[in-house]
Amino acid sequence: MKGIRFLQHKVGEWFKSFAQDLAKGFRIGVGFLLAITTAGIFGVAVSGTFNTFSSGGLMKSADINANFASLKTAIEGIPTQQSMRLIYETDVTSATTSVNITGLNGDSDGSYDIRVRLISGTSSGGYVFFIRPNGDSSSSYFTRFTYIDNGVNPTKQYSGIIDNNGLHLCGSTMTVTTSSICQANTIIYAKSGFARTSIGKGAHHDSTTSWFNFDYSSTYTNSGTNITSLTIYSNTANAIGAGSRIEVWARR
Repeated sequence: MKGIRFLQHKVGEWFKSFAQDLAKGFRIGVGFLLAITTAGIFGVAVSGTFNTFSSGGLMKSADINANFASLKTAIEGIPTQQSMRLIYETDVTSATTSVNITGLNGDSDGSYDIRVRLISGTSSGGYVFFIRPNGDSSSSYFTRFTYIDNGVNPTKQYSGIIDNNGLHLCGSTMTVTTSSICQANTIIYAKSGFARTSIGKGAHHDSTTSWFNFDYSSTYTNSGTNITSLTIYSNTANAIGAGSRIEVWARR
């Protein structure tokens, strides 16, 4: 019987020691996690209730919950960094002259990134694609435009004011055929208070023997009205053909 009691006593001590070691390891793990969270991630200071534990001490669920509540408050207080987000996209299914994007706030967004791949919807004459803030059709725009094409004189430059129907987006006054492609990317500084400006690059492809690449910058002189919409527009009816894709990205 003494041998049995001795064995029970040793087993009991072993389990007690094991439990203490397990608890100690848990405390170390929690302490390490809290240290990493408070001192490393995001470099955010933690305020509010924050309990500490020592070896052999009693850990209460309320104290642990209070610690995590403080961490939660700190993490949720981290400032959200703005980035460019897709706020509008459409795939055109039938030829149209314009596409209107509404619900904008240029003063808040700061800038817009317009990405297009426009399929010609008509073969009549030469035409250009524009961006009109708030649908403004007045002559409040001017553009500088350079391009390289497959012609005899491949490098050309316009030095005067052109394309005063809107901020330049894609194309040039050249004869095109149905299903020619113009792909471009234009970034607009949209805040009011100063003249709005835009810069862009693009490529216009009619065929292997008819193409050009272009760079441009435009200015919109109306500086006092907040931009709440953008209209993708062509000076030729139904020039935005089926298969065209338009994306608008905003700094939010």
